[in-house]
Amino acid sequence: MAQPVGSVPREELQVLASAFQELQRSLVERPDDRALLISAIKGMVRGADPESGEYFTAEEFERYRQPAQGDAGAIGAHIRSIDKRFILVPLEDSPAAQAGIVFGDEVHAVDGVRVKGLTASAIAKQLSGEPGTPVAITYFRESTLTVHTVQVVRSAFSPRGAYLSRPAPGVVQLRVPYFATSTLKQATQALSDAWRAEPFKALILDLRGCPGGTVESTVGIAALFLPKDAVVVQITGANPESNATYRAAPEFYGWKTGGDPLADVPAQARAVPMAVLIDGATLSGGEIVAASLQDHKRALVIGRPTIGRASIQTIRPLQMGAVKFTTGYWLSPLGRKIQGSGVVPDQLVEDPQDPGTVQSAIARLSK
Repeated sequence: MAQPVGSVPREELQVLASAFQELQRSLVERPDDRALLISAIKGMVRGADPESGEYFTAEEFERYRQPAQGDAGAIGAHIRSIDKRFILVPLEDSPAAQAGIVFGDEVHAVDGVRVKGLTASAIAKQLSGEPGTPVAITYFRESTLTVHTVQVVRSAFSPRGAYLSRPAPGVVQLRVPYFATSTLKQATQALSDAWRAEPFKALILDLRGCPGGTVESTVGIAALFLPKDAVVVQITGANPESNATYRAAPEFYGWKTGGDPLADVPAQARAVPMAVLIDGATLSGGEIVAASLQDHKRALVIGRPTIGRASIQTIRPLQMGAVKFTTGYWLSPLGRKIQGSGVVPDQLVEDPQDPGTVQSAIARLSK
Protein backbone atom coordinates (compact mmCIF):
# COMPACT_ATOMS: atom_id res chain seq x y z
CA MET A 1 0.00 0.00 0.00
CA ALA A 2 1.29 3.45 -0.89
CA GLN A 3 2.40 5.59 2.04
CA PRO A 4 0.68 8.94 2.62
CA VAL A 5 2.64 11.86 1.21
CA GLY A 6 5.31 12.95 3.69
CA SER A 7 5.27 9.75 5.77
CA VAL A 8 8.35 7.56 6.22
CA PRO A 9 8.12 3.75 5.73
CA ARG A 10 9.74 2.74 9.02
CA GLU A 11 9.95 -0.99 8.38
CA GLU A 12 11.83 -0.51 5.13
CA LEU A 13 14.17 2.01 6.78
CA GLN A 14 14.90 -0.55 9.47
CA VAL A 15 15.80 -3.04 6.73
CA LEU A 16 18.11 -0.43 5.22
CA ALA A 17 19.78 0.09 8.61
CA SER A 18 20.13 -3.66 9.08
CA ALA A 19 21.72 -4.09 5.64
CA PHE A 20 24.06 -1.17 6.38
CA GLN A 21 25.14 -2.72 9.68
CA GLU A 22 25.60 -6.17 8.12
CA LEU A 23 27.86 -4.75 5.42
CA GLN A 24 29.86 -2.85 8.05
CA ARG A 25 30.27 -5.98 10.11
CA SER A 26 30.78 -8.71 7.53
CA LEU A 27 31.98 -7.32 4.19
CA VAL A 28 35.52 -8.55 3.49
CA GLU A 29 36.60 -4.98 2.73
CA ARG A 30 34.82 -2.65 5.11
CA PRO A 31 33.11 0.12 3.14
CA ASP A 32 33.23 3.83 3.82
CA ASP A 33 30.08 4.58 5.82
CA ARG A 34 29.30 7.85 4.05
CA ALA A 35 29.91 6.40 0.60
CA LEU A 36 27.63 3.47 1.40
CA LEU A 37 24.71 5.73 2.32
CA ILE A 38 25.31 7.98 -0.68
CA SER A 39 25.12 4.90 -2.91
CA ALA A 40 21.78 4.03 -1.29
CA ILE A 41 20.44 7.53 -1.96
CA LYS A 42 21.65 7.50 -5.56
CA GLY A 43 20.05 4.10 -6.11
CA MET A 44 16.75 5.29 -4.59
CA VAL A 45 16.57 8.37 -6.80
CA ARG A 46 17.58 6.49 -9.95
CA GLY A 47 15.12 3.68 -9.14
CA ALA A 48 12.28 6.16 -8.60
CA ASP A 49 13.04 8.09 -11.81
CA PRO A 50 15.15 5.84 -14.10
CA GLU A 51 15.26 8.21 -17.05
CA SER A 52 16.10 11.48 -15.32
CA GLY A 53 16.65 11.02 -11.58
CA GLU A 54 20.04 11.98 -10.14
CA TYR A 55 21.35 12.65 -6.64
CA PHE A 56 24.35 14.97 -6.34
CA THR A 57 26.59 15.13 -3.29
CA ALA A 58 27.60 18.64 -2.25
CA GLU A 59 30.86 18.27 -4.18
CA GLU A 60 29.11 16.87 -7.27
CA PHE A 61 26.46 19.58 -7.18
CA GLU A 62 29.12 22.28 -7.05
CA ARG A 63 30.83 20.77 -10.10
CA TYR A 64 27.45 20.39 -11.83
CA ARG A 65 26.73 24.09 -11.39
CA GLN A 66 30.11 25.12 -12.73
CA PRO A 67 30.18 25.79 -16.48
CA ALA A 68 32.12 23.19 -18.42
CA GLN A 69 35.59 24.25 -19.51
CA GLY A 70 35.22 25.37 -23.10
CA ASP A 71 31.99 24.94 -25.03
CA ALA A 72 29.65 22.40 -23.39
CA GLY A 73 28.04 21.77 -26.76
CA ALA A 74 31.38 21.51 -28.52
CA ILE A 75 30.70 18.18 -30.21
CA GLY A 76 27.10 19.11 -31.03
CA ALA A 77 25.42 16.08 -29.46
CA HIS A 78 23.04 15.66 -26.54
CA ILE A 79 23.08 12.69 -24.17
CA ARG A 80 19.72 11.09 -23.45
CA SER A 81 19.02 8.29 -20.99
CA ILE A 82 16.65 5.94 -22.82
CA ASP A 83 15.77 2.48 -21.48
CA LYS A 84 18.78 2.67 -19.12
CA ARG A 85 21.12 3.36 -22.05
CA PHE A 86 23.01 6.58 -22.78
CA ILE A 87 22.07 7.56 -26.33
CA LEU A 88 23.86 10.12 -28.47
CA VAL A 89 21.65 12.67 -30.21
CA PRO A 90 23.81 14.56 -32.74
CA LEU A 91 22.63 17.88 -34.14
CA GLU A 92 22.60 18.60 -37.84
CA ASP A 93 26.06 19.45 -39.32
CA SER A 94 27.67 19.10 -35.88
CA PRO A 95 31.18 17.69 -35.31
CA ALA A 96 29.55 14.52 -33.95
CA ALA A 97 27.36 14.12 -37.04
CA GLN A 98 30.29 14.77 -39.36
CA ALA A 99 32.24 12.04 -37.52
CA GLY A 100 29.52 9.55 -38.44
CA ILE A 101 27.57 9.42 -35.18
CA VAL A 102 23.81 8.98 -35.65
CA PHE A 103 20.83 9.07 -33.33
CA GLY A 104 20.60 5.90 -31.26
CA ASP A 105 24.32 5.22 -30.98
CA GLU A 106 24.94 4.14 -27.38
CA VAL A 107 28.02 5.68 -25.79
CA HIS A 108 30.23 3.16 -23.96
CA ALA A 109 33.43 5.09 -23.30
CA VAL A 110 34.94 8.57 -23.53
CA ASP A 111 38.69 8.76 -24.15
CA GLY A 112 38.92 5.08 -23.29
CA VAL A 113 37.18 5.40 -19.92
CA ARG A 114 33.93 3.46 -19.63
CA VAL A 115 30.84 5.47 -18.73
CA LYS A 116 29.14 2.65 -16.80
CA GLY A 117 27.90 3.98 -13.48
CA LEU A 118 27.98 7.62 -14.58
CA THR A 119 25.03 9.95 -15.13
CA ALA A 120 24.06 11.73 -18.34
CA SER A 121 25.28 15.06 -16.94
CA ALA A 122 28.64 13.53 -15.97
CA ILE A 123 29.10 12.13 -19.49
CA ALA A 124 28.21 15.51 -20.98
CA LYS A 125 30.94 17.07 -18.84
CA GLN A 126 33.47 14.55 -20.19
CA LEU A 127 32.49 15.31 -23.78
CA SER A 128 32.83 19.06 -23.32
CA GLY A 129 36.13 20.88 -23.67
CA GLU A 130 38.09 23.55 -25.44
CA PRO A 131 37.45 24.05 -29.17
CA GLY A 132 40.13 22.36 -31.26
CA THR A 133 40.75 19.54 -28.79
CA PRO A 134 39.86 15.94 -29.74
CA VAL A 135 37.75 13.48 -27.80
CA ALA A 136 37.51 9.75 -28.51
CA ILE A 137 33.98 8.35 -28.31
CA THR A 138 33.32 4.61 -28.27
CA TYR A 139 29.74 3.67 -29.08
CA PHE A 140 27.57 0.67 -29.89
CA ARG A 141 25.30 0.76 -32.94
CA GLU A 142 22.35 -1.56 -32.43
CA SER A 143 21.26 -1.60 -36.10
CA THR A 144 24.52 -3.28 -37.14
CA LEU A 145 25.53 -4.83 -33.78
CA THR A 146 28.93 -3.15 -34.09
CA VAL A 147 31.18 -1.12 -31.81
CA HIS A 148 32.98 1.95 -33.16
CA THR A 149 35.50 4.44 -31.81
CA VAL A 150 35.73 7.85 -33.50
CA GLN A 151 37.76 10.96 -32.85
CA VAL A 152 35.62 14.07 -32.69
CA VAL A 153 37.32 17.46 -32.74
CA ARG A 154 35.48 19.92 -30.54
CA SER A 155 34.54 23.26 -32.03
CA ALA A 156 32.61 26.41 -31.18
CA PHE A 157 29.54 24.81 -32.73
CA SER A 158 26.22 26.63 -32.89
CA PRO A 159 23.19 24.62 -34.08
CA ARG A 160 21.21 25.85 -37.07
CA GLY A 161 17.81 27.18 -36.15
CA ALA A 162 15.63 27.20 -39.29
CA TYR A 163 16.02 27.51 -43.06
CA LEU A 164 13.87 27.22 -46.16
CA SER A 165 14.00 25.40 -49.51
CA ARG A 166 11.63 24.84 -52.44
CA PRO A 167 11.44 21.08 -53.20
CA ALA A 168 8.75 21.58 -55.87
CA PRO A 169 6.89 24.42 -57.63
CA GLY A 170 4.47 26.04 -55.22
CA VAL A 171 5.86 24.13 -52.19
CA VAL A 172 8.29 25.32 -49.50
CA GLN A 173 10.07 23.14 -46.96
CA LEU A 174 10.82 24.76 -43.60
CA ARG A 175 13.59 22.77 -41.95
CA VAL A 176 13.90 23.08 -38.14
CA PRO A 177 16.83 20.96 -36.93
CA TYR A 178 16.83 22.53 -33.46
CA PHE A 179 14.71 25.00 -31.48
CA ALA A 180 17.42 27.56 -30.75
CA THR A 181 16.67 31.00 -29.33
CA SER A 182 16.97 32.42 -32.85
CA THR A 183 14.81 29.78 -34.55
CA LEU A 184 11.51 31.67 -34.49
CA LYS A 185 13.07 34.82 -35.91
CA GLN A 186 14.81 32.81 -38.64
CA ALA A 187 11.60 30.97 -39.53
CA THR A 188 9.42 34.08 -39.72
CA GLN A 189 12.02 35.90 -41.82
CA ALA A 190 12.45 32.95 -44.19
CA LEU A 191 8.70 32.54 -44.69
CA SER A 192 8.14 36.25 -45.24
CA ASP A 193 10.97 36.49 -47.77
CA ALA A 194 9.79 33.37 -49.63
CA TRP A 195 6.22 34.65 -49.85
CA ARG A 196 7.31 38.04 -51.16
CA ALA A 197 9.59 36.40 -53.72
CA GLU A 198 6.94 33.94 -54.93
CA PRO A 199 3.79 32.97 -53.00
CA PHE A 200 3.52 29.24 -52.31
CA LYS A 201 0.52 26.90 -52.09
CA ALA A 202 1.74 24.34 -49.54
CA LEU A 203 4.31 23.99 -46.77
CA ILE A 204 6.30 21.07 -45.35
CA LEU A 205 7.58 21.49 -41.78
CA ASP A 206 10.60 19.21 -41.48
CA LEU A 207 11.19 18.09 -37.87
CA ARG A 208 13.13 14.91 -38.65
CA GLY A 209 15.94 14.48 -36.14
CA CYS A 210 14.91 17.59 -34.20
CA PRO A 211 15.75 16.95 -30.52
CA GLY A 212 13.93 19.96 -29.09
CA GLY A 213 15.43 23.12 -27.62
CA THR A 214 13.94 26.16 -25.91
CA VAL A 215 10.28 26.17 -24.89
CA GLU A 216 9.71 29.66 -26.33
CA SER A 217 10.90 28.67 -29.82
CA THR A 218 8.93 25.43 -29.67
CA VAL A 219 5.69 27.23 -28.83
CA GLY A 220 6.40 29.97 -31.35
CA ILE A 221 6.89 27.60 -34.29
CA ALA A 222 3.62 25.82 -33.50
CA ALA A 223 1.86 29.17 -33.03
CA LEU A 224 2.97 30.23 -36.54
CA PHE A 225 0.39 27.85 -37.98
CA LEU A 226 -2.39 27.95 -35.38
CA PRO A 227 -5.19 30.43 -34.64
CA LYS A 228 -4.34 33.09 -32.07
CA ASP A 229 -4.70 31.85 -28.47
CA ALA A 230 -5.11 28.21 -29.55
CA VAL A 231 -3.70 25.73 -27.02
CA VAL A 232 -0.21 24.65 -28.12
CA VAL A 233 0.80 22.39 -25.24
CA GLN A 234 -0.03 21.71 -21.60
CA ILE A 235 1.97 20.73 -18.52
CA THR A 236 0.70 18.35 -15.86
CA GLY A 237 2.56 17.62 -12.62
CA ALA A 238 2.13 16.10 -9.20
CA ASN A 239 1.33 19.51 -7.71
CA PRO A 240 -1.44 21.79 -9.02
CA GLU A 241 1.01 24.70 -9.20
CA SER A 242 3.02 22.71 -11.75
CA ASN A 243 0.13 22.65 -14.21
CA ALA A 244 0.18 25.19 -17.04
CA THR A 245 -1.16 25.83 -20.53
CA TYR A 246 0.84 27.43 -23.34
CA ARG A 247 -1.13 29.20 -26.04
CA ALA A 248 -0.46 30.72 -29.45
CA ALA A 249 0.11 34.21 -28.07
CA PRO A 250 3.25 36.40 -27.82
CA GLU A 251 3.57 36.10 -24.04
CA PHE A 252 4.03 32.33 -24.41
CA TYR A 253 6.80 32.42 -26.98
CA GLY A 254 9.03 34.94 -25.30
CA TRP A 255 7.75 38.22 -26.69
CA LYS A 256 6.19 39.88 -23.68
CA THR A 257 7.11 43.30 -25.08
CA GLY A 258 8.01 44.67 -28.46
CA GLY A 259 5.17 43.32 -30.57
CA ASP A 260 4.51 39.96 -32.17
CA PRO A 261 7.11 38.55 -34.60
CA LEU A 262 4.47 36.30 -36.17
CA ALA A 263 2.57 39.36 -37.38
CA ASP A 264 5.30 39.98 -39.97
CA VAL A 265 4.43 36.75 -41.79
CA PRO A 266 1.56 37.16 -44.29
CA ALA A 267 -1.62 35.49 -43.06
CA GLN A 268 -1.96 33.57 -46.34
CA ALA A 269 1.50 32.01 -45.86
CA ARG A 270 0.52 30.79 -42.39
CA ALA A 271 -2.72 29.22 -43.62
CA VAL A 272 -1.57 27.08 -46.57
CA PRO A 273 -2.02 23.26 -46.42
CA MET A 274 0.73 21.64 -44.34
CA ALA A 275 2.58 18.39 -43.73
CA VAL A 276 4.95 17.67 -40.85
CA LEU A 277 7.82 15.20 -41.21
CA ILE A 278 8.97 13.26 -38.13
CA ASP A 279 11.07 10.20 -37.34
CA GLY A 280 12.39 8.21 -34.39
CA ALA A 281 14.94 10.95 -33.67
CA THR A 282 12.28 13.68 -33.33
CA LEU A 283 12.25 14.38 -29.60
CA SER A 284 10.89 16.75 -27.01
CA GLY A 285 10.08 20.09 -28.69
CA GLY A 286 9.81 18.39 -32.08
CA GLU A 287 7.22 16.02 -30.64
CA ILE A 288 5.34 18.87 -28.99
CA VAL A 289 4.97 20.80 -32.27
CA ALA A 290 3.97 17.70 -34.26
CA ALA A 291 1.38 16.65 -31.65
CA SER A 292 -0.04 20.16 -31.45
CA LEU A 293 -0.53 20.56 -35.20
CA GLN A 294 -1.93 17.02 -35.39
CA ASP A 295 -4.46 17.60 -32.59
CA HIS A 296 -5.69 20.80 -34.22
CA LYS A 297 -5.93 18.97 -37.56
CA ARG A 298 -3.75 21.68 -38.99
CA ALA A 299 -1.22 19.38 -40.64
CA LEU A 300 -0.78 15.85 -41.93
CA VAL A 301 2.01 14.13 -39.94
CA ILE A 302 4.21 11.82 -42.05
CA GLY A 303 7.10 9.56 -41.01
CA ARG A 304 7.77 7.08 -38.21
CA PRO A 305 6.53 7.10 -34.58
CA THR A 306 8.61 9.14 -32.15
CA ILE A 307 9.88 7.56 -28.93
CA GLY A 308 8.25 9.97 -26.49
CA ARG A 309 10.62 12.25 -24.60
CA ALA A 310 8.65 15.19 -23.23
CA SER A 311 9.19 15.60 -19.51
CA ILE A 312 10.28 18.41 -17.20
CA GLN A 313 13.10 18.06 -14.71
CA THR A 314 13.67 20.10 -11.55
CA ILE A 315 16.73 20.36 -9.30
CA ARG A 316 16.06 20.80 -5.58
CA PRO A 317 18.90 21.53 -3.12
CA LEU A 318 18.95 19.36 0.02
CA GLN A 319 20.75 19.62 3.36
CA MET A 320 23.64 17.82 1.68
CA GLY A 321 23.79 18.09 -2.10
CA ALA A 322 20.77 18.16 -4.40
CA VAL A 323 18.35 15.93 -6.25
CA LYS A 324 17.15 16.15 -9.86
CA PHE A 325 13.90 14.47 -10.85
CA THR A 326 10.89 14.63 -13.15
CA THR A 327 8.23 17.05 -11.97
CA GLY A 328 5.91 17.22 -14.96
CA TYR A 329 4.93 15.95 -18.40
CA TRP A 330 4.04 17.77 -21.59
CA LEU A 331 0.56 17.00 -22.94
CA SER A 332 -0.84 17.70 -26.39
CA PRO A 333 -3.78 20.14 -26.74
CA LEU A 334 -6.20 17.19 -26.49
CA GLY A 335 -4.45 15.91 -23.37
CA ARG A 336 -2.35 13.15 -24.93
CA LYS A 337 0.73 12.31 -22.85
CA ILE A 338 3.76 12.46 -25.12
CA GLN A 339 6.28 11.01 -22.65
CA GLY A 340 6.59 7.28 -23.24
CA SER A 341 3.95 7.30 -25.99
CA GLY A 342 5.39 9.60 -28.64
CA VAL A 343 3.59 10.84 -31.72
CA VAL A 344 2.13 8.38 -34.22
CA PRO A 345 2.11 9.73 -37.79
CA ASP A 346 -1.05 9.96 -39.88
CA GLN A 347 0.93 8.38 -42.71
CA LEU A 348 3.67 5.83 -42.01
CA VAL A 349 6.69 5.53 -44.29
CA GLU A 350 9.41 2.88 -44.27
CA ASP A 351 12.37 5.27 -44.18
CA PRO A 352 11.68 8.92 -43.29
CA GLN A 353 15.15 9.93 -44.52
CA ASP A 354 14.48 8.60 -48.01
CA PRO A 355 13.93 11.41 -50.58
CA GLY A 356 10.64 9.74 -51.41
CA THR A 357 9.25 10.94 -48.07
CA VAL A 358 9.31 14.56 -49.20
CA GLN A 359 7.82 13.56 -52.55
CA SER A 360 5.06 11.67 -50.71
CA ALA A 361 4.29 14.79 -48.68
CA ILE A 362 4.17 16.90 -51.84
CA ALA A 363 1.80 14.41 -53.47
CA ARG A 364 -0.56 14.43 -50.47
CA LEU A 365 -0.56 18.23 -50.31
CA SER A 366 -1.34 18.47 -54.03
CA LYS A 367 -4.59 16.52 -53.69
